[in-house]
Amino acid sequence: MAGRLEDVYCTLVTSDSYVAGAAVLAHSLRDNGTKKKLAVLITVDSLRSATITELKSLYDYVIPVERITSPNLANLYLMGRGDLRDAFTKINLWRQTQFRKIVYLDADTVALRAPDELFDLEASFAGAPDVGWPDAFNTGVMVISPHMGDYWALKTLAATGDSFDGADQGLLNQYYEHKNWHRLSFVYNCTPSANYQYEPAYRYHKSRIAVVHFIGKNKPWNSPRSQSATP
Repeated sequence: MAGRLEDVYCTLVTSDSYVAGAAVLAHSLRDNGTKKKLAVLITVDSLRSATITELKSLYDYVIPVERITSPNLANLYLMGRGDLRDAFTKINLWRQTQFRKIVYLDADTVALRAPDELFDLEASFAGAPDVGWPDAFNTGVMVISPHMGDYWALKTLAATGDSFDGADQGLLNQYYEHKNWHRLSFVYNCTPSANYQYEPAYRYHKSRIAVVHFIGKNKPWNSPRSQSATP
């Protein structure tokens, strides 16, 4: 009888500029005591060999995947985020059927504790609300049960450019809009954004925050200490 499929934390690196964040993420998960394996999806053609070598020293599984570029870049440039042109590459998560459950974390997230309890969710998909539009989920933290049917459906949708923001977040929210999915607490994807100013709620819930997500172009590991964002 075949053994139980493995659960993993997973991130995605399509640019050398994200290797520092991926390193911080890996260390934050291990420093907080997780025993789960760590995986990273990479696009080999966009990374230096030194970057791949470093990722292999940090992650248990380094998995080359196909780059998937958005055919509709207008909305990305509208948001000033042309750097997200390859964000559809995230669709490859659903193709990783060698794993039972994936807790996906963007390479600009940091774990304040290891949220291992997410692997116990029965839902095939889960996401936390986006600070900019809470009806939508933010794709920086997701719980996924890989499935080839979802992969091919998402890839077909991506080929049409049918995404309200031109990136993975619009695409995935449109795909799951009429499907059953589990809404995670904001504590699993807390964004220290200038737009989020509900200080009493932060003070009340801060001890429960599991993951901090540094959205936007400026990342604390690329900034002088005095300019770094703090949750």
